[in-house]
Amino acid sequence: MLIKDYYKILDVPPVATLQEIKRSFRRLAQQYHPDKNAGSQYAEAQYREIQEAYKVLSDPRQREEYNYKRWFNRSSGRDFVKTLVTPLDILQECRSLQKYVSSINVFHVKYESVSQHIQQLLPAETIGILHEHNDRGINHEIVHLLLQSAHPLPLRYFNEVASLLIQVAGNDQATLGAIEDALTQKKQNQRWDKYKWVVVVLLTALILLMMYWVGK
Repeated sequence: MLIKDYYKILDVPPVATLQEIKRSFRRLAQQYHPDKNAGSQYAEAQYREIQEAYKVLSDPRQREEYNYKRWFNRSSGRDFVKTLVTPLDILQECRSLQKYVSSINVFHVKYESVSQHIQQLLPAETIGILHEHNDRGINHEIVHLLLQSAHPLPLRYFNEVASLLIQVAGNDQATLGAIEDALTQKKQNQRWDKYKWVVVVLLTALILLMMYWVGK
């Protein structure tokens, strides 16, 4: 059972009264309202989270059901679902994915799952948040980590990931260069995979021919 920590989102304790929840909601809603943060992807994401949390915690029945799910989640030792609304949140998720992929045998990697996971990490809204904060160091590390995570993928899956990473890189030429190098390597690997059996057959034929002539 994966749930968000609505109390944390609304910046109130789990024992908060309805009035305290309403008061905190109004404060946060004013702070992150789109009208006051025109064009801010970060503010829009925060505002949606605040509205979602308030809808549940302001309704007694929904809050009671949520409290039970929250208690079960905590008693099971599970983490809450993280809302990726800051570059550091996104970076941490990329680190977790890279660590997971590097821990498993390359032959056991499920290509489609890894590709989809990366695409889910980088929807248009998330890329917008990264551009808004414009922290080149974080953006570069995110690209670097996801290139490592995507390293086992064949070209057709890697292309989908690369197009997103190019968007994250923006005009950072060094980061764009790293993506281009990875794409070039993937294309070379694909060509080798396509023709390596021809090379193997030719080498085998050459060896057999040499053995024949030596044996004469």
